[in-house]
Amino acid sequence: MRWPSLRPLQVDAIHTYLPTPTDMLLMAETAGGKTEAAFLPILSSIAHEPGGSVRVVYVGPLRALINDQFSRLEALCTHMEMPVHRWHGDVGDAAKRRLIAEPGGVLLITPESLESLLINRTRHLGTLFGGLRAVVIDELHAFLGGERGLHLASLLARIARYRAAGEPPTRYVGLSATIGDTLVAQRYLRPDAPEAVRVLSDDGEQVELRLRVHGYDALALIASRPRPTEPDPQPPDADTPDPEEVVTRAIAEDLVEHCRGHSNLVFANAKGDIEIMADVANERAAREGLPDRFLVHHGSLSREIREDTEAQMKSGRPRTTVCSSTLEMGIDIGAVRMVGQIDPPWSAASLKQRMGRSGRRAGEVRRLRCYVDCTISPKPSSVLDALPLDLLQCIAVIDLVLSKWVEPPPSHGLDLSTLTHQVISSIAELGACAAQDLHHRLCVHGPFRSVDARLFARLLRALGEVDILEQGPDGLLILGLLGERLRKDREFYAAFASRSEYAVRAAGRVLGTLPLASLPQPGDHIVFAARRWQVGTVDAGRRELLVQPARRRKRPRFVGAPGQVHDRVPERMRQLLAEPSEPVYLDATAIDALRAARRHAAQHGLHQRAIVDQGEGGCLWMTWAGTAQTTAAVALLATLGIKAEDQRVAISCPCPADTLRAALRRARASPPSLHDLALMVEPAARRKYDEHLPDDLLREVIAAELVWPASLLDGV
Repeated sequence: MRWPSLRPLQVDAIHTYLPTPTDMLLMAETAGGKTEAAFLPILSSIAHEPGGSVRVVYVGPLRALINDQFSRLEALCTHMEMPVHRWHGDVGDAAKRRLIAEPGGVLLITPESLESLLINRTRHLGTLFGGLRAVVIDELHAFLGGERGLHLASLLARIARYRAAGEPPTRYVGLSATIGDTLVAQRYLRPDAPEAVRVLSDDGEQVELRLRVHGYDALALIASRPRPTEPDPQPPDADTPDPEEVVTRAIAEDLVEHCRGHSNLVFANAKGDIEIMADVANERAAREGLPDRFLVHHGSLSREIREDTEAQMKSGRPRTTVCSSTLEMGIDIGAVRMVGQIDPPWSAASLKQRMGRSGRRAGEVRRLRCYVDCTISPKPSSVLDALPLDLLQCIAVIDLVLSKWVEPPPSHGLDLSTLTHQVISSIAELGACAAQDLHHRLCVHGPFRSVDARLFARLLRALGEVDILEQGPDGLLILGLLGERLRKDREFYAAFASRSEYAVRAAGRVLGTLPLASLPQPGDHIVFAARRWQVGTVDAGRRELLVQPARRRKRPRFVGAPGQVHDRVPERMRQLLAEPSEPVYLDATAIDALRAARRHAAQHGLHQRAIVDQGEGGCLWMTWAGTAQTTAAVALLATLGIKAEDQRVAISCPCPADTLRAALRRARASPPSLHDLALMVEPAARRKYDEHLPDDLLREVIAAELVWPASLLDGV
């Protein structure tokens, strides 16, 4: 490979893996050599037995990441005559048949394709995985919380049952750049012996970070806006300028300047923002005659468009991609000079991943620019409206990353939806199964260990009542009519729910999809795939949206929810209001906004008082808490007869402050149960198969995931 030397992490991994039967958790910055650190010792250990069975399974969260790693591993394995296979929806049948006929070497696969293998190639599983030596899980942090991680853990436990008698145990290796709690990751890799998982980390060389937060005040921008010297193809209304449009234009202008002549990544929290920002930036670049182009990359675009974006980023020409978390992972897109972030990131872990996309080559500087709207309404309806919460959250997350803190992985909780998915899948794999055996496979020896035999029996009875399961005369469980229908659905292989969507088609080419819940109508204009379109026809029968090129634009609407925020983020936001120091990375507008926020907070005691009276507007319970505690606090107020609303760092209540204090004191003296709180959380059905479960089971799931807000009550 013409490498002058190995990196320290790679040397440590070789000395750890080869002489001992241990598992490993390898942690290093993006482009820190984690893949080679895992595969150099693994490939060495199987060099004498490349065939007879798949020897190594590499699991990646994205098809694009698998395709990228396939090229890297193929280069490593060519000289060893070690076969490398990949298996996902874009791989042809001929390549899959070759693997089935002659299993061996390394298999790269997504969890969803692994699910497909288990239930569609069942008779080949013993041959495929009988001699499996190692499983490598890339981007492990992406699997440590939520349905997808629980799904993968169940799949790996099921595959382990096909290991041939007398074979050595399969070893597990996790790769990640952002693990907030290594013990959680160790438990995921080896639930029965987490202490046996060796943690190897490499912080690498310290890379210089150049950081700037750019603030934007729409009212100041409107007041200072000069008269246009040239016609604008889509000028804003001069009499009633839209503050959001003004800020978008200002950010786009800065992006064109900051990204000029280089390749960059700019992340945004919403797909609609991605599309409109790229369009406005392209318009500005074209007006100035610049060769720079702004591309887009997010999960609603077609595979062809995403792959074209990735190829253009690697071309060496100046390209900037405005993207979602789809490019947060380690997909190779070439050298990136700068990373941008529009609006505040939701987590320190996410921001750290994104920052790691720049400064990856030796001697390069890492650059991060954040673009935040600091506009305050001239007529706020609440004292909270005068706080620039986006700016405070952005500073808080940056400060946490600079202090080397990231969120610990969330708990999987009591996920009966994913368990239902695995019950259907296991029966499809086995044909029929006894209830007790199913419980042992999935719960006792699988990842659903919080589900005891009694709760499992309740779940099976509930699934039987809706005809997902049937019990035959021999007592074995088989799939019922609804179970068979769910199993045959093309979206079955994923444990997470997919939204009802329409394909967006132009001149016979599918551009991507838009959600049914926010579908534009004929004649409407949208920006999609970084181009402007007008909707011609909405074909309900074929679920298609036919569009044609247009000059006008409108921001597309996508269905989504804000990210989960850890308690440390709003806690740091509160501290910022009390501190005298000003971060050196803020520009003048952001500094002015922070100073104004501190004056306003001091005047109203927003960072000191637990409850702030707003007169006839009710009151605010200043929680300064994350998503989990806030959800529980809103539910608690509902049990007390108070209909409250989450305001990010506070909860607004339509009652006098004294009424709220008295109610919270009663709750502290005689607290309701978590099950009582769960009855107040809506919607109860949140995961893929929840709609098939009875309300009592759903409320039990919610109760298991709620966090009692003790610290919030103590402050009242």
